[in-house]
Amino acid sequence: MASLRSRLTAAVMVPLLALAVTFGGITCWMIERSGALTSDRILVGSARVLSRAVDAGEGVRADLLPLAVHLLQRRSAPVTLYSIWDGERLVAGTRGLVPPSHYEARTGRWTTRVPAASFPRTFRNTHLTAGYVDTRDAQGVVQPAYLRDAMLGDKPVRVATEVRRLHRNGHAVVVQVADFTDDRAAYLQTYFLRVVGAGVLIAMMAVVLFYGAITWGLRPFASLTGQIETARREPPPQFRLKLAEDAPREALLLAGSFNALLARTERAVDSLRQFTANASHQMRTPLAVVRVHLDVLERYGAQSPRGAMALADIGHAVASLERLLLQLIALARTEEQGIAPDSRFDLAALAADLLATRAVSMPEDGATDLGFEGEGPVWAFGHGLLAAEMIGNLLDNAIRYGRQGGVVTLRVRACEGIARIEVEDDGPGIAPDERERVFDRFYRGRVDGGARPSGSGLGLSIVRALGERMGAQVALSSGAGGRGLLATVDFRAAELLADEETACRDARDKGLFPVDGRAPCPPARPREMAGMTAC
Repeated sequence: MASLRSRLTAAVMVPLLALAVTFGGITCWMIERSGALTSDRILVGSARVLSRAVDAGEGVRADLLPLAVHLLQRRSAPVTLYSIWDGERLVAGTRGLVPPSHYEARTGRWTTRVPAASFPRTFRNTHLTAGYVDTRDAQGVVQPAYLRDAMLGDKPVRVATEVRRLHRNGHAVVVQVADFTDDRAAYLQTYFLRVVGAGVLIAMMAVVLFYGAITWGLRPFASLTGQIETARREPPPQFRLKLAEDAPREALLLAGSFNALLARTERAVDSLRQFTANASHQMRTPLAVVRVHLDVLERYGAQSPRGAMALADIGHAVASLERLLLQLIALARTEEQGIAPDSRFDLAALAADLLATRAVSMPEDGATDLGFEGEGPVWAFGHGLLAAEMIGNLLDNAIRYGRQGGVVTLRVRACEGIARIEVEDDGPGIAPDERERVFDRFYRGRVDGGARPSGSGLGLSIVRALGERMGAQVALSSGAGGRGLLATVDFRAAELLADEETACRDARDKGLFPVDGRAPCPPARPREMAGMTAC
């Protein structure tokens, strides 16, 4: 597996090498273009120099022509290839460099005119006449200098040709200067190799420099990796990543997020450890009751008075254990239940349905008086099934721990931005200093009389956990007249849409609240909350 340094170096070097190759190609093309233009300019200039020397006067021509040839010699062409033809007679130069086919050697005439050689304009852009600055030098030029490719022996050459009519006798002479093209290619190849060599050297240096720079930049991350590896080999009681204050912001963010994750994991492990210990302790009691009473049954038999009492106690212990397991499952469900941010449910319909279910199952003797206040619909943001679990727990607590034959009232209220559910009983209530602690798992608070009621201590923990999942606020206070307990849950209110019937059907189809599929939704209302009791 490649290291991060190698990957980053490759990620940087690949585009850099692509740019280097592109730049090298452009450089080689410019060298080739510039070299060809320079050589062609030299050839054309050399042909014009020889043409002027041939047309010189009798007194200086014999000395001027060798001097011109000598001046044309250069490092890249120590031997000047040239020829001067007057008809079929070679005046000077290389015999193999013959005139082109446009020149009739027998008559000395130029049959076809060829465009003169042209080059890119210079900065000054001086006007030329037949290639000459001085118009007097251009007098007698029949064919201005032009370029062509030819063969000299068995080698290709580049030839500059000019035809000039001599002043002294009127003959048209052909002046030619040539270069071997393979010499040009050799010089261009030398420059190309220099460009490639420089590019390779720069690429090698860039790899080393980039690798070193990336290694230096990744040093904080290497420190983090080393700390994690050390902690893996020798786990400390509490591990946190540490970096210097001047470390890069990205490394500090990573270390901070990792430390926050570690803290959250430690809290989760501690909570799980405490939860497991408390759950095992709570389940041990009913199991011990079952085990003891099974011994009683074996000793006295089911028909004896002690056996009958044992069977009743076993039933109560199993019911208590079943209720505990159901609450543990509900508590675990709060961690995995997903809630869409725009999920809605009808709080009034949900509360009425739950109260009706509890009323049906109430015993006739000493039954609690269940009451409902409010009208619907009252729309709230959240998940209907989880809200039913919350309200059901509050309702069960009020019925179980309220006074026998007492009154339990379930209210639904609506005000600006809040959809509220209230569960009030007239029982002993919970001591004020215990009302916050009762939300802890497995904690059973003292009632106003000082006693601690039986139970698992999970009901209100489930209510608080589900409320946090849906952004609902749960609070406990005294009931009316300072008697009993009032449990309040505030949900975020969802405004009714202009077409409330469509919204109701959509929510019902999604299972956001328990409404009978055959029951009609309420008629359309304006965009406002239903007229409920003020919060």
